[in-house]
Amino acid sequence: MNALRSIYYLLFLAVLFSLVSCGDDDTNPPSGDPPSTDNDFSAVVAALRVSTPSGRIQYMGAYETLPKELDFKDMVELGTAVTVYAYGKHPYVYSGTASTLTKYDVSSTYEISVSDELNLTSTGLSGNFGPPAFTSETRAFFFALSEGKIIEFNPETMSITETIDVAPLALSDNPEINTTTFSSYVTDAGKILLPIAANPSDFDKFPQFGQVAVFDIDTKTVSYVSDTRMSMGYDTFAEGNDGSFYYRPARNTARAEDYSSITGHPTTGGLLKVNNDGTFDPDFFLDLKEILNAHSANIVPYVYDGKALVQYMDASHVPPSDPAMWFRSPTKFALLDLETKEFEAFTAFEELGTVYTVGEIDGEVYYGNFGASSGKYSVLRQNGAKDFEIVSEPMGGSCGYIGQLK
Repeated sequence: MNALRSIYYLLFLAVLFSLVSCGDDDTNPPSGDPPSTDNDFSAVVAALRVSTPSGRIQYMGAYETLPKELDFKDMVELGTAVTVYAYGKHPYVYSGTASTLTKYDVSSTYEISVSDELNLTSTGLSGNFGPPAFTSETRAFFFALSEGKIIEFNPETMSITETIDVAPLALSDNPEINTTTFSSYVTDAGKILLPIAANPSDFDKFPQFGQVAVFDIDTKTVSYVSDTRMSMGYDTFAEGNDGSFYYRPARNTARAEDYSSITGHPTTGGLLKVNNDGTFDPDFFLDLKEILNAHSANIVPYVYDGKALVQYMDASHVPPSDPAMWFRSPTKFALLDLETKEFEAFTAFEELGTVYTVGEIDGEVYYGNFGASSGKYSVLRQNGAKDFEIVSEPMGGSCGYIGQLK
């Protein structure tokens, strides 16, 4: 992310899966060349989200390298309510509406075709679980923790191996609180971690603890690990470029605090470190609101070389009378040294609205944005704590995912 090198160029990015034919109604692209079996084959997969009168439709394309322009007209149409993920040599697309996971092939000429499909309707589950967690070419898991279910499947044969009953996620069936999980992180400790978030409709009921669901791959059991040093955060981690995980603050909780009558609760602007076994590091905790003298800490998009980027509302913020307008309130960014607690203003993202991670290529992290003052969407590559480079411009929609096949 060669950001400040490209800052004027940028106006840039602020923090889970049918070919659009230009004239016909064929929803499957031509098979083209057979899927690549070359062990050295590599491809980039990108997904765009395009708003239409029929809803937000997703599209997917495959490329030798990420193009400077991503045009949905040249991509495969996936439909609405889908999540895209890449693992090994295949893109996978999950449809919560159809309860299916579709595996795609990518040919040596980067044409995309359907390879196989896993139908989950026999499990009785539907809805958006987030992307599956792959532990190998032949083993992966879907987490429907609100239903108390985990589905183990074989990505090679696209068949269900087992449906595992686990303790359901508490408060997920309560619309006044609505706890959820989305992203899953496979660790070298034999665990899969799922950070937990909430989106309370009753602002007085935001959970006053942080929480992570921990799945033990060997015993196939789930435990829920909580920490009361902060109120509930986001359903994705801020990942350090050293492989560390940080449980970060969430906009929904920050907004709830602004319209809540609760007092004496743990900070809504905390940052916790999560170990690979799913425990919270007892020696690491930051109250970002206190350090920045901020009204709220809304999100931490990333941690890089021990520095965290924090998006926040400053002390002058006055919550709008309509909670729906809260998300349009102006924010600022600060780059915070996690050890010294020193911070500096970071202005590169302020014109870009909301910034979020979209994926990795060759170990480098890429970001997308929405809500830029220019109305433009960007894809940026991160090269350092404050070094970003705009590498692609999505045409007609925002980037939802970038991944690599190899």
